[in-house]
Amino acid sequence: MRSHRYIIKDSLKADEVARDLELQLDINRMSDVRILSVNAQNEILVQMQEENEEAGDVIDVFMKEYKTAEIIE
Repeated sequence: MRSHRYIIKDSLKADEVARDLELQLDINRMSDVRILSVNAQNEILVQMQEENEEAGDVIDVFMKEYKTAEIIE
């Protein structure tokens, strides 16, 4: 399991970005991805299987405009 923590820009709310990301993954018919927003730190936690590279690519492209940093755990 691979975990990514995205620090969201201060002008945005983590829970709204998380909902939009979930919608984007649904549109692309991608499952087995867990998304959790942490509003206190304005972060989004994303967990996915290591071999799920397609979902990783979709998430990377989506988050490009919303994140200030990414931490891979």
